[in-house]
Amino acid sequence: MSKEKKDIPLWAKTGHARPVTRRDFLAAGLIPFAASALLPSWMSLFLASPEAQAQSALNCSSGNSAWIPFITLNLAGGAAMMSNYLPMNAAGAPIASYSKMGLGNKDVPIAREFGNVPFAGEMNGQLLSRFLDGVRATAAASLSNTAFMGLCVRSRDDSAENRFDVSGMAHVAGLAGSRLPNLGSNDSLSGFDQLPAVVAPPSPLVIRSFNDAANALGFSASLGTALTQPQREKVAKLVSSLNSSQARKLASFEGGDVLQNLVSCAGIKNEDLIRQGSAAVDPRQNAAIAQLWNINANTGANNRDLVFATMVYNAVSGQSGSANLQLGGFDYHDNSRNTGNTRDREAGLLVGRILETARLLNRPVFLYVTSDGAVSSAESETDRLAPWTSDRGSAGGSYILVYHPAGRIVTTHYQIGSFTDGQAADDKFVIGNNPELAAQAVFANYLQLNRRMDLFERIAGRGLDSKGLSEVIKIA
Repeated sequence: MSKEKKDIPLWAKTGHARPVTRRDFLAAGLIPFAASALLPSWMSLFLASPEAQAQSALNCSSGNSAWIPFITLNLAGGAAMMSNYLPMNAAGAPIASYSKMGLGNKDVPIAREFGNVPFAGEMNGQLLSRFLDGVRATAAASLSNTAFMGLCVRSRDDSAENRFDVSGMAHVAGLAGSRLPNLGSNDSLSGFDQLPAVVAPPSPLVIRSFNDAANALGFSASLGTALTQPQREKVAKLVSSLNSSQARKLASFEGGDVLQNLVSCAGIKNEDLIRQGSAAVDPRQNAAIAQLWNINANTGANNRDLVFATMVYNAVSGQSGSANLQLGGFDYHDNSRNTGNTRDREAGLLVGRILETARLLNRPVFLYVTSDGAVSSAESETDRLAPWTSDRGSAGGSYILVYHPAGRIVTTHYQIGSFTDGQAADDKFVIGNNPELAAQAVFANYLQLNRRMDLFERIAGRGLDSKGLSEVIKIA
């Protein structure tokens, strides 16, 4: 009786004669990594790799997630978000004065966008909201399909400990990439300078260079640049040929759980990814996207526009999980308005490019914009360009923007929470003094957008009860 297929030795399955020789090892590209022992030595190349851990975190996603892409942009330092968007009181009217918010008295000129959302409007032919000016410059074609909501929430100034991050909850709900895990801008729990709300996400793949994304694909990441392209393809085929008993033996090694996932994910998928190479995750392969982000084949791998374009392109296309981007330089209370205006417009330009990327890819996107604290101006009832002088986290806020190719989604209101005549977020409102509850409000709207509110309590708990949810969910 012939041997069962599961017992066919590795040397036979890989086409070698028995015994496997040093020459055979060389042909597969495994020497000099494994001069004497086959599996433990060469498999350690996979197991020691951070990118292998990221690949394992995919849990073998085989296609685009059904969940709407989720991107968070953190404006690190305490941006004047509630002086670009114009917050209203609980009755939906302007507050008594915006004199500490750099906008003078209550008669601030208003520019309406995203339907009927109020922003600080024009003075002397220029928008006071430099954020909106930036968005309009890069996303003119996307605005009619974009909804906006402002969240009025206090937060700690100049702190990486505000619990604004939603990516962990989104991951538990089901958001996952087809090729890459969650993406982040720095090496932290969430991938940027905000703490996770409720549940921590899987360790994000940190993208500081385009190469970080390119090297995270399949086995190319684990073997780095040490092997040629044909050698990497041979390794992929070898791993995918392991039978169950061999995989169980390998699982006994340190990191074996990662290896089991890598082996089960191997097959045609990884071989195809290796053949395709970095083009699979390269936004420059799409001419319209490349033009939008001002990138080309000669753009340096560490160029910020290319890094952000890579994160956004892969998140919006469904190739990665959520993406957490960070812009620095928003601690701009330098007794002028110029620095703040420049940074606010820079944020708007980036937000616009994210929305426009979604339009060009014909995909929806849920975009969440955060900061740590806010700023205060020199107090003036007349100066609508008063200089920024200090931190003031009580005037903080966040934004939600949703682009949908089918048209602007229906919302019941553009504001969650309110500002008081003290020119601060109302701390009596359910999220007003609690970034983590504000993050839960964002998550609730994300679930509502995906028509999966049934998951909220299981994932987020009961921090927001039914009454609280009814007050914060604005997506119809």
